[in-house]
Amino acid sequence: MLVFARIRTEAPEPPDRFDLGELARESAASQPPDIPVKVRVDDEVEVLANRLQLGGALTNLLANAQRHAREVVEIAVVRSDGKALVTVVDDGDGIEPENRERVFEPFVRLAEGTRRDPRGSGLGLAISRAVVEAHGGTLCVEDSDRGARFALRLPLPED
Repeated sequence: MLVFARIRTEAPEPPDRFDLGELARESAASQPPDIPVKVRVDDEVEVLANRLQLGGALTNLLANAQRHAREVVEIAVVRSDGKALVTVVDDGDGIEPENRERVFEPFVRLAEGTRRDPRGSGLGLAISRAVVEAHGGTLCVEDSDRGARFALRLPLPED
């Protein structure tokens, strides 16, 4: 809860310029091997952000996806419509449209998530969204042919 409050109230640390694809690869490699994480990255997608905070947000998204996946999680980093776009997709049951905003509320845990991991706090996705928004971006759940698809968008730095 303290992390959530700090993100919303403290002045941000000076941002770093770094390759978001590299951060996605590192985040994927740090996940437990039970459910594999496949990574797809465009050439180079640089962002201007707090690397540690954004890494935490990616780790939260991947851990959430692994918890709900059946066999695989995919993370992709691309440029799209003048922004950096990170998608995290699992092959689980997905999130019903009426719950796609609720999952970002602090302490909200859907029944399936509680069943799969009764120890969770319901803060991971709320913190991830707060981090992304603090960097001028968005984080949402989008339609998907299978499972859940989280889409994180960040502004690209001006050269």
